[in-house]
Amino acid sequence: MNQTTDTTSTINRGNTANTSFLRSAPALFTVLCLAAALTNAEEMYLVRDGRKIEENMVQTDIDPARNPFWTGWSERKGETVDGIFVIDKGAKNLVNFVPVKSALGDCEFTMVFRTKHGDYGNRGGGRGPFIFLKDRARIGGWAKGSEFIVWDERMSLALKPFKGPATVDINDGKLHTMSVKRVGDVLTFTVDGKKINEQKIDPDVNLIFQAVPQESRPDFAMMKMTAEKFSDKLETQFKSAAPIMTLFKGTGVALETVSGGGATKVKGRKYKPGKATVYRIPAIAVTNKGTLLAFAEARASGYDWGYIRMVVKRSEDGGKTWSQEVDLYGDKYFDNGLNNTCPVIDRETGRIYHFSTWRRYASHTRDTHDRRVMVQHSDDDGKTWTEPKSIREQIKGYIGVAPGPHGFQMTQGKYKGRLVFLGGGPPGGNNASYYSDDHGKTWKVGGIGPVRSGEITGVELLGGDIFCTARSHPQRWSFVLTDGGTGAVRKGSARYIPELPDPSCHGSLLRYSWPKDGKPGIILHANPGTTRGRCYGTIRGSYDEGKTWPYEQVVYEGGYGYSDITKMPDGRVACIFELNKRDLLFTIVPGPPATPPAKKAK
Repeated sequence: MNQTTDTTSTINRGNTANTSFLRSAPALFTVLCLAAALTNAEEMYLVRDGRKIEENMVQTDIDPARNPFWTGWSERKGETVDGIFVIDKGAKNLVNFVPVKSALGDCEFTMVFRTKHGDYGNRGGGRGPFIFLKDRARIGGWAKGSEFIVWDERMSLALKPFKGPATVDINDGKLHTMSVKRVGDVLTFTVDGKKINEQKIDPDVNLIFQAVPQESRPDFAMMKMTAEKFSDKLETQFKSAAPIMTLFKGTGVALETVSGGGATKVKGRKYKPGKATVYRIPAIAVTNKGTLLAFAEARASGYDWGYIRMVVKRSEDGGKTWSQEVDLYGDKYFDNGLNNTCPVIDRETGRIYHFSTWRRYASHTRDTHDRRVMVQHSDDDGKTWTEPKSIREQIKGYIGVAPGPHGFQMTQGKYKGRLVFLGGGPPGGNNASYYSDDHGKTWKVGGIGPVRSGEITGVELLGGDIFCTARSHPQRWSFVLTDGGTGAVRKGSARYIPELPDPSCHGSLLRYSWPKDGKPGIILHANPGTTRGRCYGTIRGSYDEGKTWPYEQVVYEGGYGYSDITKMPDGRVACIFELNKRDLLFTIVPGPPATPPAKKAK
């Protein structure tokens, strides 16, 4: 890191080609003067993968033959010519550059580059180059420089998207300067010193910048970050509603090689509790004794098929401490795959049922010929579990793909005591409900959804119908199954719900309360709270049986994938969710207000 605040003198040190470089880039001086206005600022030149390049890219050949620093990084080849790093236009030469620190306070990220239309080839319409503001936006050229954009796709804390005509052709082969600057709570994006877009941003959070070549294959003259202060944190500081713990942590080290058609396994018996490659597809439940049970898939790779175990952890102190991970299948089916954990608790007997889907080890996730819906139970508060048994014949051969994340027991009217879970229907068919009226001795197929939709979750309504929402995009798909979940879809109930945005991800429904003492009942729904990606986990609440959703509680602003929620004995809401398709996080947030919150002013 270079600590000097004299930006101009920093660039003039070292390479004798610097003079001609500066003469060829007059736009650079405009931006450098803006950076110098940050008084008492530190400077840092860009690095990659946490490794310092050198003070200035003008002085560096990013080539292992000339600079041993780059040994092993053969995809980023090139040479410095007249003060400009001329990049090798090879197909793999599209690696991002990342700083070793993030920026606090007033700050600026600047890159000086040149690129030509002919360098794009036929790649992706010619996007880039971009300044990537991690978790917030990509900022730069679009469609070979025909317009400038602020692109918010898959961003947790997205900036306001922007698309405007290009004020200059940045792909004309000449040097251009692009910068993103924060002063106070204002973020400004400039090209060649001209403001392209400006918007508000939190002045107190750390900003993590990257240079992203995308398909443009730019030559770089300079890349630099200036800030009031640098932070060692290279992760965005996401806010959460309550403290969060990592409940299941994947090793990230694959135990098998998996392809789209199956898997070549390193013997599955290498499975050790707590040592799975990734943990995914969580579920959570509270037993009659108040014990928390957290369920998950323990995978030997990052794929939906291959070698997967079903596991559970227990907490008898409200989530403060947890037991070791327990393999629900014990020593059974070690050479097969399992999917989609789904607990259902019989509140009348205290018995805890657990459903999952078994299939042959090498079967692709869409291969349904050898699938079985399996059920097992525990009568000792989740400490031990029976051997899983198939219910395929009971449910007419339906495959029950993706049951969960949890089922429930009905409590109202003539269907009181019925056990229900939701899942896939017949191969290629619509989703369905599955139920038992004899405390889990036998299971039957209930009502069928109106269309084939994504993973489904449901909850009991007043009067005995079941309200369902399903994975879809950009809003949750919903419908109501009549007659305790066994009847037809209620006429007019099938709709998309604008108040429940969805990036296409499994969600969770929970009957939090029933109407009492003049106060309405409450239904809660948890899923990623944005269409941009699996992030910004949000619990929303309905006080009118699923018609509207005025209550909103952001659980966690960062990564948030598949999730499940349950009500604690004290009224708080426990939540388990995927952070990054490897680790599962746990938190307990306050319960919703007893009455609908006032509408927010627009």
